[in-house]
Amino acid sequence: MKPSPSLVAAALERPGVRVWTLVTLRWIAIGGQLATLVYVGLYLRFPLHWPSLAAAVAAAAVLNIGLATLYPRQARLQGNAVLLHLAFDLVQAGVLLYLTGGIGNPFAILLVVPVTISATLLPARAMAALVAMAIAILFLLWHWAMPLPWLGEPPRLPRLYGFGAGVAVVIAMIFLGGYVWLVSAESRGRARALVATEAALDRETRMAALGALAAAAAHELGGPLGTITLIARDLCEALKDDPVHGKDVRLLDAEAARSRAILVGIARRAEAEEPMPRLALAALLHEVVASQGPARVPIHVRASNDLPVVRRTPELLHGLANLVDNAVRHAGSSVDLSARTDGKAVLVEVRDDGPGFPENLLPRLGEPDLGPSRSTSGGTGLGIFIATTLIERTGGRLRFANRPGGGAQVDARWSRTQIEDVAVIPS
Repeated sequence: MKPSPSLVAAALERPGVRVWTLVTLRWIAIGGQLATLVYVGLYLRFPLHWPSLAAAVAAAAVLNIGLATLYPRQARLQGNAVLLHLAFDLVQAGVLLYLTGGIGNPFAILLVVPVTISATLLPARAMAALVAMAIAILFLLWHWAMPLPWLGEPPRLPRLYGFGAGVAVVIAMIFLGGYVWLVSAESRGRARALVATEAALDRETRMAALGALAAAAAHELGGPLGTITLIARDLCEALKDDPVHGKDVRLLDAEAARSRAILVGIARRAEAEEPMPRLALAALLHEVVASQGPARVPIHVRASNDLPVVRRTPELLHGLANLVDNAVRHAGSSVDLSARTDGKAVLVEVRDDGPGFPENLLPRLGEPDLGPSRSTSGGTGLGIFIATTLIERTGGRLRFANRPGGGAQVDARWSRTQIEDVAVIPS
């Protein structure tokens, strides 16, 4: 029932960035820097330190040319490589600001850009390192920077104003970077959970297709094998006492009969595993329990007599199995799985006698990534998210609660029409 670890690990990886994307963004930044310098220095005729400024812009251009030359167009950078490039962009912007007035330069706000980009590409620790570097650069620019380019005597801003401007940039940096990081982390968590969900469903679909193929092969091979069996029996009757060929003919007859029995067994198993057969909900609950194998604690199944016949869809089977698996892992001594109907709705309840759900996480259960959600296992809520997604695809709704006497309870509810007549609700 569990998805492939390699698929989930792939979904957990940071996305990285294509070299071509990084090169394009840096060329845009270089173009903006050159346009600003030309406008301020040549059009407004403000005095600029041209050699130093040209060297800083040229350094970024040389790095970009080297990056485009050494890496293929579709190559991706991740981890420390991305951190180093964004750190270079911060330092280069800091040098330009140092030469053009420091914090008094209105373009100081652009130090926010590399930090914001890092929020989508780097883990929290690497992003924090980049924020610390940006704060250090702002502090240096507040203390040491060349005068703001100006015609005549440059304006002298009060140091307190410069400090306030630096603090404003830091606040913007932390707020924007943190917001983008949280949104990206939620998106990555949802993608990871959906990969796990699709992997489980894909495995079920492939197994069903394999069963159908086995049934078709068994039926197709039945005709030729029947002919072989008849000929083998005729030869056995005619040559069973032959001293030279009798033994071989008897062996041929026995192996033909054995092959026919194998094909019949394959056909029966495949037909029993027909994709999405209709069966009583009580039988499906027993199949869910059987899928757990030798469980850590006993699982008690109680089902009323008026339950509907449902389709055995992968979504329904895996969704309930994940809920039962979660209960088994946290139960103290037993798990109760029950189903009943009031005529209009069908309710399946999964209860355990463990520590229950953490109260602060109850409103968030069903989200893709909760962090360590239960102290006994350190789970992240991924299994519950998968169960929620799958049950909702069948038209059901989940409700999570803690039992008054201790333990957790999950209620899955469907309208009777949906669970009887609809195999999968399009998502």
